[in-house]
Amino acid sequence: MGYNATDGLFYQELTPIGGSIAGSFFVGAIPIVVVLVFLGAIRLPAYIASFIGLVVGIFISIFAWHMPAQLCFLSIAAGFAFALWPIMWIVVNAMLVYNLSVHSGLFDSFRRWMIWYTPSDRRILLLIIGFSFGALLEGVAGFGTPGAICSSLLVQLGFDPVQALVLVLLFDTTPVAFGALGVPVTTLASVTGLPAKPLSAMIGRQLPLFALFLPSYAIVILGGWRSLLTCWPASLVSGLSFAIMQGIMSNLVGPELPDVVAAIVSLICTITLVQFWKPRDHADWAAKYTLVSAEDMAAMGGNKVEKTNTTNPAADGDLGRLEYGGRPAEDGNLNQLDNANANGYEDKTELGNGELGNSYVEENRNACDAQTNNVPKNVDQDADGPQVHAIEMVGAEVDPRGRKPNLWESILAWYPWISIAVLVIIWTFVGIANYGAKSIPIQGLNNQVYLTLYNKKYAALYAFQPLATGTCILCSAILFFILLMATGHKPIILWWSIRDLFHQLFFPIITVMFIIALAYLFNYSGIAYSMGLALSSVGKAFPFLSVFLGWIACFLSGSDTSSNALFGNLQVVAARQIGLSPILMAAANSSGAVMSKMISPQNLTTGVSTIGLRGQEGKILRRTFFHSLILVSLLGALNCFEQYVIPGIIPPA
Repeated sequence: MGYNATDGLFYQELTPIGGSIAGSFFVGAIPIVVVLVFLGAIRLPAYIASFIGLVVGIFISIFAWHMPAQLCFLSIAAGFAFALWPIMWIVVNAMLVYNLSVHSGLFDSFRRWMIWYTPSDRRILLLIIGFSFGALLEGVAGFGTPGAICSSLLVQLGFDPVQALVLVLLFDTTPVAFGALGVPVTTLASVTGLPAKPLSAMIGRQLPLFALFLPSYAIVILGGWRSLLTCWPASLVSGLSFAIMQGIMSNLVGPELPDVVAAIVSLICTITLVQFWKPRDHADWAAKYTLVSAEDMAAMGGNKVEKTNTTNPAADGDLGRLEYGGRPAEDGNLNQLDNANANGYEDKTELGNGELGNSYVEENRNACDAQTNNVPKNVDQDADGPQVHAIEMVGAEVDPRGRKPNLWESILAWYPWISIAVLVIIWTFVGIANYGAKSIPIQGLNNQVYLTLYNKKYAALYAFQPLATGTCILCSAILFFILLMATGHKPIILWWSIRDLFHQLFFPIITVMFIIALAYLFNYSGIAYSMGLALSSVGKAFPFLSVFLGWIACFLSGSDTSSNALFGNLQVVAARQIGLSPILMAAANSSGAVMSKMISPQNLTTGVSTIGLRGQEGKILRRTFFHSLILVSLLGALNCFEQYVIPGIIPPA
């Protein structure tokens, strides 16, 4: 096989390595292993590791799978296009909303709302923000946005940045199959020819079981079994409410709303519970405002926070907040000023190479001494000047939680996230994304590859939707900006927010382009199908290994949707050959894919973009890889149990 000069087609070779299925599998897996090793072991930044993996993939595609070089680079170009639109288009606009929230000060209001209306317990905040709120973001946007936004909020509530992102990525599993209003499931239905509702129902008979125990699992990771013993009611309510609603909606309604409804119900149930109950050791887990380095604040979209109140903070009980221009500290370094001495200050600042120096602390004190009650005043800054630092100051008359948000502030704090959810739901059900949509053939690649496994030509069509979900989120950002202008904020915050997008997402965009290009190369060269064929040849063990097909595909693409497009139909073909349920195996592909979201370079690089850990994706990977393997193995065991022990649970096609 290979290139045929007679008909001009490239025929994919399924066993190019000496005719061996196993040999072809292991050679095909080399680019994946390269990415993992360079990212996790050698600790290179994700964009470099992904680039090296892509280069290795090019050599293997051309010299082992005998793919013509022209087709090779055209498939890479197709991957670049898909990475930019629609995937990163969604992320860019979601991050624009986040940046506007940060620069307007509403993100701080959102944080203060969490502290005032929930117990100031990091475990409770983790459940509300990381699990329930993160699931809501995944349900309406997906593509890594929960990792970026939720981890930033947790860091500002006293979490270690690495710990915050690891836990948020761990949570961003069970909602993923129904993310972006069910796009992964509808994609799975389209590529397999199976009805969407039975697929949704089957996934809803797997993932809710993990959602039930995932909050408790995360609490144990955070603080050990002892922390769970005092916090189990909250973790149970959070997980149980989400699991029940996800199961009901996926089985009775369809794939569009399980995440959104389950996340909202979980939020309401958890927040309601903690109004009447709180862990007895909550004081040991108290959340704190944290002062981050200037460079980290820049990464969080916090170069500047607009001053909205220059009155004496002590007069209205506000938390002492100092806006000060300091020089950047070392990347990834959290700086925190706590309060203990007689003046209300204790310097616990850890400085990067001493760059901020003693003058920084001295000016903090001078600024505070200028106010009564040792509360700092707002220090003026021009539009192009200093960085901003939020400092926790506690005096005799200042509540450590900050000023309690009033009703209007609470509405504004929640507005951007609720508006995105509502607008995306309307956008999806009205079908606005279909207007102006075009299917553009990729010249030189379209129908130039022959899918040997399926005995048909491989279409290469770029589905361009100018009104895709990312555009919907952009509309939400525009409405949010108009609201900010109407409430007295300055237009400059839009420039600050757009400027920060470049710093936050330049390297994530490059990383996603490289990793999606590698996924496309796997598709069109035939490597993906060789690996899939190898796993499908194991017979009765296939239900266990089938979840690893989705796991591998999502690692490459960072997307459950792309995973289903890649291996969904292969699962069905293998299931029919072995005599297994096509519905179960197709659903297992989607369920298995969600377990590798936490290790995908796309999600890692997006996640670190807001917490000052850029280039340290390998540190996160080393923390999440073990959990990913545990969860996907448990899912494989569940898949076998449902196929061989309780097959009646599988809905009919």
